[in-house]
Amino acid sequence: MPSISRSASSFRNRFLCLLLLGVTALPAWSQPASVVTDTTDAQSLPLANGAARKAVITFERLGIARPIDLRGIDGSAEIGFSVRLDEIVSRARLNLNYTLSPALLPGISHLKVFINDEVVQVIPVTRETVLAPQRLTLELDPRFMSDYNKLRFQLIGHYTMECEVPFHSSLWASISNQSTLEMDYRPVVLNNDLSIFPAPFFDVRDNSRLNLPFVFAGQPDIATLRAAGVVASWFGNHADYRHARFPTYLNGLPSRHAIVFLTNDQRPSYLANVPKVNAPTISMIAHPTEPSQKLLLILGRNAADLQLAADALTFGEAAMSGTSITIKDVKYPTRKAAYDVPRWIPVGRPVRFGELVQNPLDLQTRGIVLGGIALNARMPSDLFGWDTKGVLLNLKYRHTPVMDGDNARLNIEINDEYVDTVPLTNSRRDGASRLQLPLLGEDMSATQSKLNIPAFLVGSNNRLVFRFDIPPADAGHCRATNLSESRAEIDPDSTLDLSKFDHYAAMPNLSFFANNGFPFTKFADLAETTVVIPDQPKVAEIATFLGVMGKMGASTGAPATYYKLLAARDLEKVGDTDVLLISDSGAKGILDQWGKSMPAMIGAAERSFGPLSGAVNAFYDWFGIDRSPKPIQGANSTWSGDGPLAAILGFESPLTKGRSVVALTATNADLLPDTLNAIQDPGKARSVRGDLTLIGGAQVQAFRTSNDVYYIGHLPWYRWIWFYFNKHPILVAMFGIIVSILIALFAFRALRKLAARRLKRDDAH
Repeated sequence: MPSISRSASSFRNRFLCLLLLGVTALPAWSQPASVVTDTTDAQSLPLANGAARKAVITFERLGIARPIDLRGIDGSAEIGFSVRLDEIVSRARLNLNYTLSPALLPGISHLKVFINDEVVQVIPVTRETVLAPQRLTLELDPRFMSDYNKLRFQLIGHYTMECEVPFHSSLWASISNQSTLEMDYRPVVLNNDLSIFPAPFFDVRDNSRLNLPFVFAGQPDIATLRAAGVVASWFGNHADYRHARFPTYLNGLPSRHAIVFLTNDQRPSYLANVPKVNAPTISMIAHPTEPSQKLLLILGRNAADLQLAADALTFGEAAMSGTSITIKDVKYPTRKAAYDVPRWIPVGRPVRFGELVQNPLDLQTRGIVLGGIALNARMPSDLFGWDTKGVLLNLKYRHTPVMDGDNARLNIEINDEYVDTVPLTNSRRDGASRLQLPLLGEDMSATQSKLNIPAFLVGSNNRLVFRFDIPPADAGHCRATNLSESRAEIDPDSTLDLSKFDHYAAMPNLSFFANNGFPFTKFADLAETTVVIPDQPKVAEIATFLGVMGKMGASTGAPATYYKLLAARDLEKVGDTDVLLISDSGAKGILDQWGKSMPAMIGAAERSFGPLSGAVNAFYDWFGIDRSPKPIQGANSTWSGDGPLAAILGFESPLTKGRSVVALTATNADLLPDTLNAIQDPGKARSVRGDLTLIGGAQVQAFRTSNDVYYIGHLPWYRWIWFYFNKHPILVAMFGIIVSILIALFAFRALRKLAARRLKRDDAH
């Protein structure tokens, strides 16, 4: 990650704060710091009088999935980390676990550590350090740190004093991804200024999971909860890959940043001084007991005003400033069509790679050893491509010249699975020295390759990786080698083409829901979704509902402004929509009504499972999906037990044919967050499949309880016929025989007519 700094004034103010930290004898730190409200620079306020926050962050949490390998005489690697807007680093320590090659020569080999390109430490290679894995603790100077920081490691390695191969296999060092950064943070008091929103409630600099409390004055009604769901989906959209949780407080206040929903009639005592409002209002205030923390108040005369304020927040945060704004009118954007989801690749046209990245530089790599270029591609779950060759990839790329005879290549992977290898050659072989710089809009010369990614390798959330392997030129033994930097780029005009895919899928399939919230996210604004909760939802049920809405926002990249929220007593108002049901087993009003349609009933002391079988529909075999869910053999069964258990169930809506129901339930409400863990943890989400997923502690098991499936989406008539008859080979054979007989009869009749006409001509002559 490149290092990005704030303005010079911001850095200067942080530096002054750090200097003050060292002057412990000054009396200013023994008194509460005043909150400055007459300045527009919300980043330059004094430190709060609060205890430092400590964090231990592993390299794995920073996105380093494997140990870092440094190879060659000048191998290097970088790790990015960031600091929140409302904090500064008072102390930083690096606990480095590393292993050095025993072939490295002491004295001339060493390992350098940089922070934002400043040398922190030079670690020499000695006879002792190459004998076993090492652990070293380094102090990092906080003065070198800003919002976005880059930790870099560089190996200077040699294995001989004479002729050496720059990339000899003995030149290596390995840095464990379990190495840690120990950080001490001090809070910074920010202005009550909405212009910095969504910070500090969501800070893009913070790569950890968003944990944002939602506060209600008392038991919220359905209208208030619907407004909270819209806000949760908006924050979930911003959190994206970080995931989001929303701990819920009823008439209580956490000791950190929080979102508070208040009406004129419902005001807790700790916010009694907040004035009543005459219109929907959004305000930012200081926490009553924690000066460094902020509260975002969603205010209204009633719950309808809260809904308007929530919608205005999701549509117009860029226009907010000051401590408070009043909403006079909300202009809703044009409704999006089905599958017009910001974070999904559209199906009807080729999609440029430039549309899938925020910066074209993300498609470039440079260095002596080139790194991989990664591209995230989210797709609808219901793509029907069993009769296609796969996803068409029209790849354009450039790279520095390669030496003739070198084994230079481009390896292509998707989701850690190998796709193809493209050999790299020099496109210019005439030796010409004239170059032409391309103008805007002109097509730059690039090598082009077309290939297909097999459909069975493609899922809902995909990660394409392009690895350029351009070995340095070999000048021969004992000849100087020019270790010049190589460069490569995937052209932003490269395309992914899903135009041959239709939307058609067999349901129920809980993997769709776990991966990207489908079928609810078919509409980015959840226009055809109804969420059903108990009449008097418990705190855990509300928190689970908000967490699921955050998951929806992260999947679509848009707020859920058009979903419907109902209490169990209004279940008949669901209509022609897909239903998301959130309830513990105590809410008999919901579960009992649909018990016969559900694959299982999870009770506090009794669990019953519907008609269960082991076969899997042929449709699933074609797609290679839902093979892992274990079928529970036998007829209807009822088990007794008092152990904790949560479950995710999928089934066809009893109210509307072709509509889906996904139910999140548990033996008690406190276990409902386990269902969130199952769909937010990438490792567990892979186990959420079939029509029934049982969650017991850290264990997640999926089952398919029935072969009965229903289909959603549409196929052209010719593809539907081909797909249908493909599942019935005997019918295909019979149909082929019948068609052959008919063709034979038609040919026989035609030949007889031809012979008759020929006889008539002969008689006429």
